[in-house]
Amino acid sequence: MTEPADAAPRRPHRRRRTLLALWSVIVAVLLLWQTLSYRGVIALAAEWQFDAFGRYYPSLTYVLLVVLLSWPILWLLRARPGAEADALPGRGFIRALLALAAGCGAAALVVLAALWSLPGIDGSPRRVVVGTPSAALPAPGATLLVGDIVADRIAGFSEDVLVARHSVRFAPLVAPGANGGAVRFFVEITGAEALATARREGAIQGVLRRGGLPGELERLFRYAGIDIANPYYVLFAGVDAMRWPYRLAAIELLLAGFACALVAFLLHLRRERARNARADAAEWQPAP
Repeated sequence: MTEPADAAPRRPHRRRRTLLALWSVIVAVLLLWQTLSYRGVIALAAEWQFDAFGRYYPSLTYVLLVVLLSWPILWLLRARPGAEADALPGRGFIRALLALAAGCGAAALVVLAALWSLPGIDGSPRRVVVGTPSAALPAPGATLLVGDIVADRIAGFSEDVLVARHSVRFAPLVAPGANGGAVRFFVEITGAEALATARREGAIQGVLRRGGLPGELERLFRYAGIDIANPYYVLFAGVDAMRWPYRLAAIELLLAGFACALVAFLLHLRRERARNARADAAEWQPAP
């Protein structure tokens, strides 16, 4: 059985489409990493929004940047003049959009799996005294952290995520009587009453994890002259605040994937309608 005469030229074109679609998936994943770690173009866009609007819109920022950075590549997959459907988007373009949507969906599943791997609050809280050997490499999970909260270094920020707004505040926590040195622990501050209780008792309870400061606040603390230890730990008041960045990333990925799938579906409908219209026109064309 012989291949069609144009089969060989199609293979390089298909490989090219696959590579270009893969680039779009890489863009989505790279921007996700920058969103979680507050780096690169995401950090630049966020700081511009803080300066211009006083707020950061992570979902909208992520979706727009994915589209802007992927669109020039996807544009190369458009139908060529003289191809089927002429100026209408070709199947390669639509498949690339579907590939990007599938990649965003797969990345969202990875983020959700990472979310469930975070420490929980099960079991009795372990008592960790800042400045003692037990605080050098504390185990994650339910923890009673003993130390002094640096109340004049509380930092917080708010995020707008389309239909919700999320606000968090954190403060450094140091060994009793400590003066200077790298800060290894930060605690989430949920309100004035919780702060007053923690300062009065010299301890605060929550769920501890390695790292976890929002990138925006980590940079803000460094700008304020605070030396952050490596590694550092964050005591969250509960699991919701700890899981929020992962939920946000999953929402952003699903939104981007849904947008790509919707555009692909609309372009497919447009293409099929044009083909049906041409078929009807050819059927009614009088015979010569």
